Amino acid sequence: MDQEALVAEFRRLLLRLEPEVGPVGLLLLVNSDEASNDSWNVIVSAAGYNHKSIATAVRELTATMREVIGKAFWPRISRVTVLKTDDPFVLAFKSTYSALPPGATLRSLYVAGVELPKAVIVEAKRRAA
Repeated sequence: MDQEALVAEFRRLLLRLEPEVGPVGLLLLVNSDEASNDSWNVIVSAAGYNHKSIATAVRELTATMREVIGKAFWPRISRVTVLKTDDPFVLAFKSTYSALPPGATLRSLYVAGVELPKAVIVEAKRRAA
């Protein structure tokens, strides 16, 4: 599946999420295989999830994803992760990579002690809550 189409689909998700949970500071697609475009971990951080349990936030995000993301993309999503806006990974990623445009692909990097073989930025706002 075309990575550009995948990013476009998740940009649509971003437009739907922001009215519901406020500014999305980070929406990142992470793949454990640098050469693959399958099996993405969707990582989201938004202030509207901060006061919710992780289980509730993941359940709400997943429900919204099912409404917005086309069924052809579902098999490519292996995991959904919601992080608090003050999570060290979120802060470090946004501090380092917020200038990169949506669709930018990063390979073989470490952020706050977390190894990312491949990551695709959908949104990384330095100043988002």
